[in-house]
Amino acid sequence: MKYLLKFILILASFAVLVIFTRDGVMPQVYDFVSSDAMLVDSDDLGDQQAISDDSNLTRAAHAHCNTLIQEKYGSDYTISMPQQALNIWDIGNYDYVVNGEANVSDDGASIAQKYVCRIKFDDGDPNDIDNWSLYDISGLDDIDEALQSNTKG
Repeated sequence: MKYLLKFILILASFAVLVIFTRDGVMPQVYDFVSSDAMLVDSDDLGDQQAISDDSNLTRAAHAHCNTLIQEKYGSDYTISMPQQALNIWDIGNYDYVVNGEANVSDDGASIAQKYVCRIKFDDGDPNDIDNWSLYDISGLDDIDEALQSNTKG
């Protein structure tokens, strides 16, 4: 009987905790999350379309992505980067997604490899690479396999 009473007390406590969380705490959390406190306050709103105008920030984003790619992969491969990106998207809050194509060669094999680079302008001079933060570079991780398949084919 003593254990049954303890078990019922534990179940009742658990039920009260669930109801309090669901009806007391979570509505407050939802109100806070949907409030303006969670919005990014930036004058850079971004765009769904690729940027067609060539601004100082888009040129700098592309140039810095190219520099960072050279730093990451240039010691292993010969990489030539184009002057223009295929597409650049301003995704808001001074974040940019750069889509480009690099010519990669190694031991006679050469391929054109597309890449995507996500980079953010922090503050200051856009031409200074220290004022940019790199999020990610993708598309160049499988260079070895692409070069090998190009040599075989």
